[in-house]
Amino acid sequence: MVTNLNKYRYTLTISVILLSLFGVFMVKESSKIWASYLYNDEYYFFKRQSIYFILGILSLFVGMKIKEEWILKYGYILLIVSYILLILVLIPGVGITKNGSTSWLGVGSLSFQPSEFFKIGIIIFNSIYLSSNYKRSKKISSLIPILIASLLGIVLIMLQPDFGTCMVILGAIFIQILLSKLPGKWFVSIIIIGIIGILILVLSKSYRLERIYAFIDPFSDPLGSGFQIIQSLYALGPGGLLGQGINGSIQIHYYLPEPQTDFIFAIVVEEFGLIGGLIVIFLFSLIIYSSFVLIKNEKSLFKSFLSLGLLSIFMIQVIINLGVVIGLFPVTGITLPLISYGGSSLVVILFSLGLIVNKGEKEYERIASK
Repeated sequence: MVTNLNKYRYTLTISVILLSLFGVFMVKESSKIWASYLYNDEYYFFKRQSIYFILGILSLFVGMKIKEEWILKYGYILLIVSYILLILVLIPGVGITKNGSTSWLGVGSLSFQPSEFFKIGIIIFNSIYLSSNYKRSKKISSLIPILIASLLGIVLIMLQPDFGTCMVILGAIFIQILLSKLPGKWFVSIIIIGIIGILILVLSKSYRLERIYAFIDPFSDPLGSGFQIIQSLYALGPGGLLGQGINGSIQIHYYLPEPQTDFIFAIVVEEFGLIGGLIVIFLFSLIIYSSFVLIKNEKSLFKSFLSLGLLSIFMIQVIINLGVVIGLFPVTGITLPLISYGGSSLVVILFSLGLIVNKGEKEYERIASK
């Protein structure tokens, strides 16, 4: 079984590295016009993403080798630090505002999103708590610490505001709780409360309602809220089966705003066609399937909760981003893992996937004893 599991670890690792490398290339392809306009340097985003890629690969291997006992011992610290960073973001003059959201900290062009660290911090906290209180998790009251810890971070993120990130985090937490002993009737209540909460949040801001309207009929406001969706579809259509080829994208010429971020998959399909898009989706599927196999065969309860939570964040982001690009979901601002431009996101995702690949001390001991 160990040999078979190693095959899935190798498959997952190779797929992750291939997608990350392709992501660096696509950031260069999609951002050169925009970077030349903003910074007079067509390689501006490419150079930074290359640095993030190197740091991300290092974090991947750190995640693969880190000891479980260290995570159990220092996991709470990461959550506390992420709370502090989320609070700092909200202080005027400290947090950096981009596209109407104050979600970054940093100096000059070097910045990071504290919400990315909260993602992994809350998943680790929940994993420690759920594995330690697994037998007690039949009662809804046993989940109060998770509720409090999660809501504190969610409130701080919503104050930025970052609705999309909150949806990803809540979805991952819900999937983690599915692994507990909580009776099914409570999940129905949680889903109903969640739907009501989402509706309240959507109705509370006019721009969120505009995104819903744009999703239903993007051509009702083609130069406003529907612009990105329309331009994304214009990129997908001409791609055809084999695409327009490298440097063949039309949409990067100021049609699709900041194409290196949320809508980078549209540029992938425009240049590499349906075949290229399907290959990318296939590699994502390999990562998700291999991760599920590893989780299914995990011996540590803590590691099962941890890996499932981290995979859920990755999987939800992939599904939502691809759904937005092809017009299945409203625009959310969620980037495509491993491919979209973003330093903190790439480093945290690669570290998370490294934790899923991590064999853990128990398996090392089992191999050594043979």
